[in-house]
Amino acid sequence: MSFLIRKIRVENETKIINATNFVVHYNGILESEAVAISKVLELNYERIRTDLNDPKHEKITVYIHPNQNEFNDATGLPNSNANGTSRGPLAFHLKYETWYNSIFPQKMEKVAVHEFTHCVQLNILIQEALSKSHNEKASDFDENFEKEFKKNYPQWFWEAVCDYEAGIVNNSSVNYGMKNKPTLKELNNSNQIYNVGYTIVEYFVSKYGKDKLPEFIKSYCNFEKVLGVTEKEFETEWHKFVEEKY
Repeated sequence: MSFLIRKIRVENETKIINATNFVVHYNGILESEAVAISKVLELNYERIRTDLNDPKHEKITVYIHPNQNEFNDATGLPNSNANGTSRGPLAFHLKYETWYNSIFPQKMEKVAVHEFTHCVQLNILIQEALSKSHNEKASDFDENFEKEFKKNYPQWFWEAVCDYEAGIVNNSSVNYGMKNKPTLKELNNSNQIYNVGYTIVEYFVSKYGKDKLPEFIKSYCNFEKVLGVTEKEFETEWHKFVEEKY
């Protein structure tokens, strides 16, 4: 019965919420759910941009889809099972999860903040690259930036800082993800980053301060240049931090 009531109440045509810093397009979900996403994004907008020293950021477009098929069609990711993905610094997509379309639904407000933080990271990196470019053609710049990003920006940090800013952490998941003491390099190619990523940045901030995060992003996570330690030394101390806290 509750499922039928929901089907009646959801928005079947695409609606738009034009907020201060985000434009939210949604269909197939409740208006109240879209409003909640919009509100949490606005509430976290300045905090995250301040944490990461984000340069001027244009308005961000958010697309919310009611199921995996519509999400995959819109993002061009036919085999994806993701519930969110960024599309450059100015757009991201969400697959809205509820008990009706997911066995273990995520807290979508936190997923939205996670994806927004991807947009912030990209904006920082693109603006930094533009400041160092030498009047490249736009097509050359885009190609060179994408190549550099894919090759040198660590996937573990790309996800970890987003989970940290979104507050996505669970003690049981952390303990499960850390049982084999994964290295940072291993986390580049492991879904365990979603279990332990928060703790990496939590340790980073507790040891080196939040003000080091922007420099670390722009350096493509250069430990020795920004923190004065090797990646291995950081990794060892992070493991100790997690053992003591979790």
